[in-house]
Amino acid sequence: MKTVLTNCVVVDCTGNPPMKGMSITIEDDRITELRTGESTSSTGDAERVLDLEGGYVLPGLWDVHAHLGDLIPDPKFLLETESPIDYAIRAGRNAMDALRAGFTGIRVVGEDHYADFAWKRAFDAGVFVGPRIFACGRALSITGGHGHGTLGAVEVDGPYEMRKAVREQLKHGADQIKLMVTGGVMTAGEGMDESQFLMDEIEAACEAAHQKGKRVCVHAWGAAGVKAAIRGGVDTVEHGLLDDEAVEMMVKNGVFYVPTLNGTQDEEQILGSGLPDFMVEKALGSAKAHLEGFRKALKAGVKIACGADTSTVAHYTLSEIEHLTKAGMTEMETLVAATRTSADLCGVVNQLGTIEKGKLADLIVLSANPLENISNVRKVKIVFKGGNLVDISPQEGLGDFWELFY
Repeated sequence: MKTVLTNCVVVDCTGNPPMKGMSITIEDDRITELRTGESTSSTGDAERVLDLEGGYVLPGLWDVHAHLGDLIPDPKFLLETESPIDYAIRAGRNAMDALRAGFTGIRVVGEDHYADFAWKRAFDAGVFVGPRIFACGRALSITGGHGHGTLGAVEVDGPYEMRKAVREQLKHGADQIKLMVTGGVMTAGEGMDESQFLMDEIEAACEAAHQKGKRVCVHAWGAAGVKAAIRGGVDTVEHGLLDDEAVEMMVKNGVFYVPTLNGTQDEEQILGSGLPDFMVEKALGSAKAHLEGFRKALKAGVKIACGADTSTVAHYTLSEIEHLTKAGMTEMETLVAATRTSADLCGVVNQLGTIEKGKLADLIVLSANPLENISNVRKVKIVFKGGNLVDISPQEGLGDFWELFY
């Protein structure tokens, strides 16, 4: 199918300034032409011509730290009572809602029942229309470590068990491997600075994953754990209370950083969330160090990508985009983090993450300029995934996610 988008402003997220008065030609699933003014390809043979009336065209947005089936808080105790099938259905609904809000790419970094693999296959096959899923399968933690007993985390001790667990995720189709290297906010009885996996365990995970050409991402709050993970060979760090040495190591080793700022910086949301007191205390108690570390990473040129770590994906990732800007990124830097750098982290920047001739046509159209106000990413008019127009209109009879599950 041939689609021509006319009369638009293109923010291509390559680093170029916005380009006004543009036309974009899409043939099948790819962008085939970008030019100022009318397309050189006659619009007469296009099945679809859309006058965007000055709308802003961007690459589709990304969340590269998602848990589709998570619920924080979980007032209906669904994670304790629902069946694996109910869990999987809810996770898929979360992903499909995210696509309608403009998120065309999602990396899932720990999921129960291998639901992320099932939805990845379903979306890729066209069984349902959803975002592109990059799946880690089950996260790996030490016995009794962070995340044990939640989201299907596998408890692993020693390098031999680690290799086995990594290969198990790869067998199911993991795009990346997720390790819980330190303590965190959501698990009781541990500190966020507490290092958990030992060096030989981290090295074993990286060896097994890299042998198959797969990256390793790590939940790591404390700076000591971050540095141990980098020494062990990991590729991306999530969260991170970074010190100067950690930042220097990330730059030197080309390690990506997904800060998940909303988890500590959104005080109003944290206080009103209904989370247990110990979670609130840990989140707010680390807020200053988290922000300071993020700003060090930004100044040093660490590759920063966008992820929210909280469901629903659409709601919290839009909030995360706003927090990246509040924390010191320019609007353009934030958009690049949520598009090109996130696609790069997932190893697909040659196909996705920017608007360029030859790339897959994952696009969103906004009614207002996000470079003037980053919150304009909420004003989505049109979503394309692979050149296909996504129905983002309210669906009659569709229940509200929040009312259904919170």
